[in-house]
Amino acid sequence: GSVRAFDLTRYRNFRTMTTPKPTQFSSLALDHSGEVVCAGTQDSFEIFVWGMQTGRLLDVLSGHEGPVSSLSFSPTAPVLASGSWDKTVRLWDVFETKAATQSLPHP
Repeated sequence: GSVRAFDLTRYRNFRTMTTPKPTQFSSLALDHSGEVVCAGTQDSFEIFVWGMQTGRLLDVLSGHEGPVSSLSFSPTAPVLASGSWDKTVRLWDVFETKAATQSLPHP
């Protein structure tokens, strides 16, 4: 899979971020500083994390047991929330430990 970043002023692709193996994305989030972009997958249940400046893959977050259907960065803390079809919301500290900080199951 790939994620492309576009310059809407010049109408051109300025960065293409790719995965090591083919995958299908179902969600996308950009942190508020514009430094990190994350994409959740439908088939491998992972979250790919890239640096926007370089386009380099920084990390792959695992833990969900179903497709990652939503991603959102907190506006007040360096935390990424991911929602999945496995009926959980996971909170990730993508800037420091890159580990799931909390899992919130839904009944």
